[in-house]
Amino acid sequence: MGGDGCGSARSAGRSAGLAAALIAGLIPGPAGAAPGDPAADRDPLRALVTQVAERRLAEAGHGGLVVGVVRDGRSLVVGLGSTGGAGGAPPDGRTVYQIASLTKPFTGTILAELIRTGRVHPADPLRRHLHSVARVPEFDGRPIRLVDLATHTAGLPNVPETPTFSWSRLEDPRNPYKPLTPAEVDRWLAGYELATAPGTRFSYSNVGMAVLGEALEQAAGASYGQLLRRVVTERFGLTDTTAELNADQRARKAVGHAGGLPVPDWEAPAMLPSFGLYSTADDLVRWLRVNLGDCPGGCTADAVQTLALAQSVQVEGTALSDPGALGGGAMALGWFVARAGDGTPILWHSGSTGGFNTYMALSRAHRWGVVALTNSDPDRVVADRTAIDLLRLFEAGW
Repeated sequence: MGGDGCGSARSAGRSAGLAAALIAGLIPGPAGAAPGDPAADRDPLRALVTQVAERRLAEAGHGGLVVGVVRDGRSLVVGLGSTGGAGGAPPDGRTVYQIASLTKPFTGTILAELIRTGRVHPADPLRRHLHSVARVPEFDGRPIRLVDLATHTAGLPNVPETPTFSWSRLEDPRNPYKPLTPAEVDRWLAGYELATAPGTRFSYSNVGMAVLGEALEQAAGASYGQLLRRVVTERFGLTDTTAELNADQRARKAVGHAGGLPVPDWEAPAMLPSFGLYSTADDLVRWLRVNLGDCPGGCTADAVQTLALAQSVQVEGTALSDPGALGGGAMALGWFVARAGDGTPILWHSGSTGGFNTYMALSRAHRWGVVALTNSDPDRVVADRTAIDLLRLFEAGW
């Protein structure tokens, strides 16, 4: 599967390099994607989104695709295909998906809130807050900092190798992370030896973001779920963004597909802050609007400060001794940052689990955002391709 988002050998997404290449235009955009005569088409934006989504979903086979767009203050959601449930109904804005590594910007926003309130500082050594680990690795006396974890420059691998978890001997390839516990990640980290100095090399790390989430829990004295509700979901009214589904949400959940067949959701208790959340297109469109500065009821000063910090560039690829897949891009707190043609930032993230593929991007400067969620074969990265087709059309001035 490769990954962006969740990165590594079928871990939870493709590599950041593919998504960056898509943004750079190395994969052609949709031929003839512009809608028809506006006089005949009463909603050109919906026509555009539908046409792009239909084209990409046709390449995917089984499953469905839901796309949410924010454009100049307006938002809409288009759903196509099937949720995979009884009756094969098409998805809509309330259909629940595993969102994979779209979780990471939420974790980055939690970090930003704790920085804003003085609970932590981005340059804090990890060992200052992660009290459950007997030893936190360093490199020649240089510690891992919180900001290193949030920007994938801590020097940690993508996933750990433990007695119960290894990509070379998975108990259940369809649900690979289930045996891995937070306590086992702690034991692995205590014995890990860094090969490079933190803050010098970009290397996408799911386990690094999971360790960051654990450190934030201990710094705040609250669980990840409590922090998510306090910092994001209750503050901004995201009612379906959660790690634990209730009965109503389970009834609305799409069935993941891989290779044309239904597959189970990934269970990853140790990786929750990295790729463990569920959400809907309606919630994520709301999240896009919030990050564009359009909070429900108005953005408070505290919310504005937290969101601005989460979106602020922390690491430039060109400043690293080894930028790796980041290349000339940048990292904010949990967000990848690309540059539009006029140099303004595009915040984005993508991800995949065993049966889902997701992508989200936004431009504050140009007032647009896009999210795509699919339960089709993640290897086909339909969500990435759909969202980036639209991104490129918006960048071209549509």
